[in-house]
Amino acid sequence: MKKRMIVGIAMAMGMLSAGALSASAAGPCCIEGKCSDNQAVRQFIQESAALSGVFKAKEIELRELNAQEGIDIRKADALEEELRELKGRLRVAGEKHGVPPCCIG
Repeated sequence: MKKRMIVGIAMAMGMLSAGALSASAAGPCCIEGKCSDNQAVRQFIQESAALSGVFKAKEIELRELNAQEGIDIRKADALEEELRELKGRLRVAGEKHGVPPCCIG
């Protein structure tokens, strides 16, 4: 019973954070078109493609782990920490190119 509750809470938190992330991605700078057809954005995407791919793979791995009935909390915590670190590295790379944060998402 406790395992199902933990999984349910983890999935709810994941959905809430995904919703918040997608809502923040459609912020004012994306509406104004700062992310489209900008040389800095294209250069950032090219340079961070590998890092972005690792981030997406870890995100999928965490989702699959949360979907299991017997969730390994230590592994989930480790994956969440890795995701925070990767997101920070992506943010630093974006700042280096002068890319608005809403374009990084």
